[in-house]
Amino acid sequence: MSLKSGVDNPRSPLRRFLDRELSAGAKPLRESFRADRVLMPLPGVGTEAGTAGTAIDTRLRLAFTAARVQ
Repeated sequence: MSLKSGVDNPRSPLRRFLDRELSAGAKPLRESFRADRVLMPLPGVGTEAGTAGTAIDTRLRLAFTAARVQ
């Protein structure tokens, strides 16, 4: 399952999450984001955008696969 198909399908866990979290508008989302502590890499340690994207994509695929199997 691709990320796009997860967003396009109104019954997918991703789409249901996005609809639930974003339906109230941007203000509650911003407030929630600002209230959370964001972990950043230590000084001198960078993040490779491709590696981070691959990790996120793999985690989403695993979550969708696990949700489909149960």
